[in-house]
Amino acid sequence: MSQYARIVSQSVRKCFVLSLGGHPVIGKSTNGFLGTYCVSLDEKGRINIPAKFKGVVDRESNPNLVVCVMDDFLIAFPQNEWAANEDKLNHLSAFDKNDRTRLREFYSRAAECEMKSGKLLIPAQQRDAAGLVKDVVLVGMSKTFEIWSRERWEKASS
Repeated sequence: MSQYARIVSQSVRKCFVLSLGGHPVIGKSTNGFLGTYCVSLDEKGRINIPAKFKGVVDRESNPNLVVCVMDDFLIAFPQNEWAANEDKLNHLSAFDKNDRTRLREFYSRAAECEMKSGKLLIPAQQRDAAGLVKDVVLVGMSKTFEIWSRERWEKASS
């Protein structure tokens, strides 16, 4: 078994341990992004969102996700989680140089991405920043999920 297959297998086992009746369990509710999924990026820059992730997003009033560039990967925020992070930045002032730099870093790396028919369209600039070419790994992080190139995921997970 390859190292990649071993990592995915371990993630699936962990997800199984956390499941109850086939539904992910986080605290007392049955919502959240759990597990690791391998998907393909199509020629238009779209990925298929796994059904369990889509179920979480479908509970939102706005099904589009905010996708933000992190170090070597992307992180996808449902609208309510993005709003919660914005609330945490309300104390920063656009008139203060240091605060403005933090705000610029936060907002300039983000894009609202359309999700249609279970496919998420990722802008070219973000795909390039994360090294997304064909094989993509989605990693559930409870309130958000990460989007990795397979190569970078394997390197980070080893």
